[in-house]
Amino acid sequence: MGPRARSAEAELQPKQRKKLQWWIARLKEDVFAGDQIPKDRIPPQLSTRSGLPATLTNAWRFELPLAYRGVYTVQSAPGVGTMVLILEVLSHREYDRLFGYR
Repeated sequence: MGPRARSAEAELQPKQRKKLQWWIARLKEDVFAGDQIPKDRIPPQLSTRSGLPATLTNAWRFELPLAYRGVYTVQSAPGVGTMVLILEVLSHREYDRLFGYR
C-alpha cells in the first residue's frame, strides 16, 4: 500500500478495514479483480500525489463499505514480477472530485 492509502486505512471503520483486507487478499490472487478505470479518466495528479515518478498507465478501483473507494495500479517490477500498489482509499465524494466527476 502507498503512503496515502496507509494513512487513510487508520481512519477507516472496522468493517471498512475488514473489507480492505479482503480486497488485499483477493488482489494477491487476481490483480485485475477490481473495475478498470479508462485511461483517459486517470487524473495526472494521481501519480504525483502518490509519489510515483511517472504518469500512471493503468488504474483500477474497488468498493468499500460506507461509500468508500480504493484505487490501485498494477505494475511490473524487475526481479519481482507483477505487483499491485494500492494508491488511495477515499470517500465517494473525494473520489468524484479527484476524477473530475463533480
